[in-house]
Amino acid sequence: MSDLRVFRRRAIFCAALFLSLLTAAAAASAEAGREEFTRSFQKTLPLKAGQKLSIESRNGDIRVRTHSEPQVSIDAKIRVSSSDREGAEKFSNEIRIEVETGGEGVSVRTVFPEKKWHFEGKGFISYSVDYEITMPEAALLTARNRFGDVEVTGLKAAGDVLNGNGKVVFRDTRGRQRIENSFGAVEMTGNAGDATLINQNGTVTATDIQGDLEVRDRFGRVSVTKVSRRCQVTNGNGDVLLADVVGEANVTSSFGKIDVRNVGGTLGVQNTNGSVTVAGVAGRADLATSFGSLTFSEMKKEVNVVGTNATVSGRKVAGAVGLRNTYGPVDLIDIGGSIDVENTNGRIHVRDVKGAAKMTTRFAEIDAAGIGGDATAAGGNGAITLANVDGAADVRGSFGDIQVTRVKKGAKIVSGNGRVTIADIGGSSFVKTSFALVEAARVSGDLTVEDSNSAVRASEIPGSISVRTSFGAVTLEGVGGAIDVDNQNGAVDIRRLVGKACQKISVKTSFAPIRIALPDNASYAVTARTSFGKIHSDFSITTAGALSGESLSGKIGDGRCEMTLSDSNGNIEILKK
Repeated sequence: MSDLRVFRRRAIFCAALFLSLLTAAAAASAEAGREEFTRSFQKTLPLKAGQKLSIESRNGDIRVRTHSEPQVSIDAKIRVSSSDREGAEKFSNEIRIEVETGGEGVSVRTVFPEKKWHFEGKGFISYSVDYEITMPEAALLTARNRFGDVEVTGLKAAGDVLNGNGKVVFRDTRGRQRIENSFGAVEMTGNAGDATLINQNGTVTATDIQGDLEVRDRFGRVSVTKVSRRCQVTNGNGDVLLADVVGEANVTSSFGKIDVRNVGGTLGVQNTNGSVTVAGVAGRADLATSFGSLTFSEMKKEVNVVGTNATVSGRKVAGAVGLRNTYGPVDLIDIGGSIDVENTNGRIHVRDVKGAAKMTTRFAEIDAAGIGGDATAAGGNGAITLANVDGAADVRGSFGDIQVTRVKKGAKIVSGNGRVTIADIGGSSFVKTSFALVEAARVSGDLTVEDSNSAVRASEIPGSISVRTSFGAVTLEGVGGAIDVDNQNGAVDIRRLVGKACQKISVKTSFAPIRIALPDNASYAVTARTSFGKIHSDFSITTAGALSGESLSGKIGDGRCEMTLSDSNGNIEILKK
């Protein structure tokens, strides 16, 4: 780096340092040259219970205390600060406090002189008028203020406060209270009566409200605890915390999270672009949000949920759950009533529902277990799994595997392009799919399977079975009722018949073999035909008429059961097990 560049940088640094020191010195000098003028105003007037105290001021704090005496004491401190002694003194003397009395009560008003403002240098004035007021606890209060705090303690009558650019605090009050503020906090602690709190650009905190409470806010956090009756909160661009409400509650917000705990009545929550957490609601709950999570638990009655692009999770609900959601997962656990869930582009996960369950989604999986009633599931482009259903199962799906196990009252499954597996079904069942394997085991009732372009495997079916498929093998084992198989371009293999009475058998296929294993004491009237194949039997068959290698008609045993076998381009084998 050249010497010239170094010199320039040092010169710039020194100039900046000099200017900053000069500015600080000027500010210190100006502050040192300022003078403050202070004067007091005091007045005591009669004010009875039921009359009203009205206050109108700005640029200062208002603090109100109460007593049991029928009078109001007003103590005001007027402060003016300026570097212009003469102008400041004149301005201070021109500030007036006007007090008027009438039949309605007492009014107090601060009047400031007109001032052409200078914000720096000679003539710059700062000023405030602060009030300390003691009034009857049973008198009404109205206060209007700006650029200062308002604090009220011990009021036992209605109050109405409008403030701006300052904090408002109410403590240990009684009666209907209304507070409106902006650009400052609102705090209410202990009010025996209804209250309305309105704020903008500031927080709202309320606790121990023995009455109805309404809160409206924007761009601030709302925290409410211990409300003895109803509570309504409306917020925007801020979080909401609501806890311990004896009556019903309603919360509306946006761009902030909502947390609700312990509500004794019904609950309504509407949020946008924020999460919702709810726990411990004794009444019905209607919950909605978008672009955020929604979680609920310990709910004593039914819950209705609407979510958009939301993650929804619920547990320990004594009543029914109705739920609509999009683009987010749904998890429900330990539900005491029925559920009706409709989701889009989001998975559904359900455990331990004492009532019926209806579940619908697309482009995601459904996984449900422990359903106390009937289970209905409909999905597309996602897997479906049902287990431990006390009622019947009804499943619709496509382009995803389906697995249904341990259903007490039968199953109906319709799918496409997805594998289907059912097991331990307590009643008759129906399965339809295509281009995918069907497997069934331990179905206590009759079983009907309609498939195409894939195999079918079934075992331990004590009732009858009917199978339609193509381009896939059919394997049946442990069937106790009638057997009806219609296949194309696929083998048919039937083993270990377990029926004690006559089991009618009808099998048809092509371009693949038929194999049937019968017990030693089998008794069938057999009609078998094939082409471009052979017929073989391990049993002695009593025939009538001409014999042919491609057709057979006769009896095994006494022939009391009917067996019809039809094939083309494939062998037929009747075997001993």
